[in-house]
Amino acid sequence: MKDIGRILREQRVAIGLEIGDIAKKTCISSRYLCAMEEGRFQNIPRVYGKGYLKIYADLLHLDLKPLLALYEQDRQGLTAGGPHAL
Repeated sequence: MKDIGRILREQRVAIGLEIGDIAKKTCISSRYLCAMEEGRFQNIPRVYGKGYLKIYADLLHLDLKPLLALYEQDRQGLTAGGPHAL
C-alpha cells in the first residue's frame, strides 16, 4: 500500500502542479506541504494535520477516505509507540 506522501506527490505531479502552486491555492505553507509529501506529519502542528490533509486532497481531487484511514493508522502507531511518527 502506498503511503500518504507518495499519493499526494504523485497526484500533484500528474496534474502538473508545483508545491508553490498548491501553497498559493490553499494558503498552506510550502514547508507543511513538503512535510506531508515526505510523510512528516509530526512537523505540522497536530491541530492542523488532518485539516491540511483534507484541503490538499480536495485540491488534488483525491478520495479522502483512504487517506484519512492511512492517517489514522499512522496516528495509532505513534500513540502505541510505533515507528511512524505523525
